[in-house]
Amino acid sequence: MKTIEAVIFDMDGVLTDTMPLYYEATRDTLLPFGIDYTWEQNNRLKGISRRETIRTVWKEAGKKIEEDLEIRLAEERNRRYLQLMDTLTPDHVLPGMESFLKELKENGIRMAVASSSRNAPEVLKKTGLSWAFEYTIDPLSLTKGKPDPEIFQKAKELLGVEERRCVGIEDGEAGLRGLLETGMFTVGIGSDPFMKHADWPIPSTLELTLTALQEQYQKWYG
Repeated sequence: MKTIEAVIFDMDGVLTDTMPLYYEATRDTLLPFGIDYTWEQNNRLKGISRRETIRTVWKEAGKKIEEDLEIRLAEERNRRYLQLMDTLTPDHVLPGMESFLKELKENGIRMAVASSSRNAPEVLKKTGLSWAFEYTIDPLSLTKGKPDPEIFQKAKELLGVEERRCVGIEDGEAGLRGLLETGMFTVGIGSDPFMKHADWPIPSTLELTLTALQEQYQKWYG
């Protein structure tokens, strides 16, 4: 039997229910400029940087944004998100994830977080999940963001595991596009249509158990 040696997780929407915070922070930042940020955009833009989010939404509104304003709004959005982040507790861990992480830990499977959020260490601390992960990749240490696979490749290298013994879990199109370039077994969570491209698309985190993951991994590994 081929064994899984490591699992690399996205954070927002995979480990933690933090996407509503991003929605509120972005909506509040853009509303004074007459831009009505939607929940559909919030879901579609999962995993990309705060500046890229501002730039994309501005463009979709048919407007051209100057770089200094883009930087200022990205910083404002982050300030608002940090205020909202104070409300985070272990109740924001997505269903089934804590027990899944414990299963992985108990079976010697190593774990890392590959999130585009610079606030990932603090989110993991507030939600009580820091114990599970050996590494949390700092986005500022990267040359390219998602959908580039660099963040996942760096996590794999730190864990010292070959790609085919590694599982990557995502819920956003940008992140899954990057994972699909790595040679890892991919899990896509949620209703985003792009998740059908994952090796194992599942509707929610409740589907994640070590037994189910190993079964799907064995089929994929062949």
